[in-house]
Amino acid sequence: MNRNALLVRTGSNGKPHLVPVWYYYDGTNILVTAAKGTKRTKNVKNNPNVSIVIDIVEGKAEDISYLNAKAVVIEGEAEITDDTDGSFAKKMYERYAGKNALDNPMVQASVIMPRYILTIRPVKVMSWDLFKIPKMSN
Repeated sequence: MNRNALLVRTGSNGKPHLVPVWYYYDGTNILVTAAKGTKRTKNVKNNPNVSIVIDIVEGKAEDISYLNAKAVVIEGEAEITDDTDGSFAKKMYERYAGKNALDNPMVQASVIMPRYILTIRPVKVMSWDLFKIPKMSN
């Protein structure tokens, strides 16, 4: 199952700026696509320190004692490179929306937009798994 992640950067006003992103893990780094000129890329150019959160939550919200939640929080440094031919953006659309997504005119327009690849090199990794915590008895 493909999951979204939450990318956190420091905005120009010094406050956190959060955005949901599609991501790809290459075995070492987390890669994210970003259109050029967006707040996301401007913030990373000004400060390459980022955090990314990938979480899985299962269970019913009304039954918090049996909530199964897992997450990894990665603090890292982002490097910006050009996605000159849109190949990484195409890969992400295929991964998240299926190969037929590339037939959609809106997707085609998005893929050919000038884009960057944000490569996040992990510096610190933290995780948790609430399922491993013993269940409370009544």
